[in-house]
Amino acid sequence: AKLHSKALAYAVTTHPGHHASHDSFGGYCYVNNAALAARLLQTRHQKTKVCILDVDYHCGNGTASLFYHDPTVLVVSIHCDPDWDYPFNSGFVDQTGVDEGEGYTIHVPLPPGTQWKEGYEEALNQAMDKIMDYGAEAIVLSLGLDTHEGDAVAVRRAGFKLSGKDYLDMGTAIGRKAGCIPAVIIQEGGYKMDTVGSAASDVVTGFANSRLDAAGTI
Repeated sequence: AKLHSKALAYAVTTHPGHHASHDSFGGYCYVNNAALAARLLQTRHQKTKVCILDVDYHCGNGTASLFYHDPTVLVVSIHCDPDWDYPFNSGFVDQTGVDEGEGYTIHVPLPPGTQWKEGYEEALNQAMDKIMDYGAEAIVLSLGLDTHEGDAVAVRRAGFKLSGKDYLDMGTAIGRKAGCIPAVIIQEGGYKMDTVGSAASDVVTGFANSRLDAAGTI
C-alpha cells in the first residue's frame, strides 16, 4: 500500500524494544519495534533513507547495534551519559558506526539532571538538524518517557528533569523540523505512571499540531 506523505502513527507496544539486538536483550526489551518499523518503511513503502530518533532516557543501544553497519538507517539517540547510567558500555559520542555505516550512528549523551531549557532542547534541535541534513524520507521516534522528573527507574542512579509542558514542546520541536515526512511514534520506557499518559499525549499533540501548522493537514 502507498504510504501517505503526511502519515503519522502511534504504537503503544506491550514492552519497550530499543535495547534488543540480534543476539541480546535487556531493560525489558525483547523485540526491537523501532528497528522493525524502519525496515517495514523501507521494504513495504520504498523509503530509502529512514531515521530512528530515540529520546528515551537510556541509550537505544540495541537499535544502534542493529544498524551499525547500515548507511540507509540513521540512528540518533539522546540519552543520559552512559558513564552514569545503563547501558554503561554504549552511547558514547565516539561510537558512530563502522564500515559503510560510519557516521550514521549519532549518540548525544547528556549529564544527569538535564532539564528542557538547560541542555535538552538544544540537543534535540541539533539532532533534528542532522536528521534533515541526512535527507530522511521517514522517521521513527522511539519515545521514552523516563526522562520525566522523578521517574523511578531513572532516578535510581541519575535521572533527567523534564516535566509538564516540556513534552508538548518536544513534540512540537520534532514535528516542526520533520515537516510532512511519514512518521511512526513507538512508545519505549517510562515508569512514572501518573505522568506517562499525559506526557505521551503531549508529545503526539505537539508533533501533530506542528504538522497542521506546516501543511494544513496530517
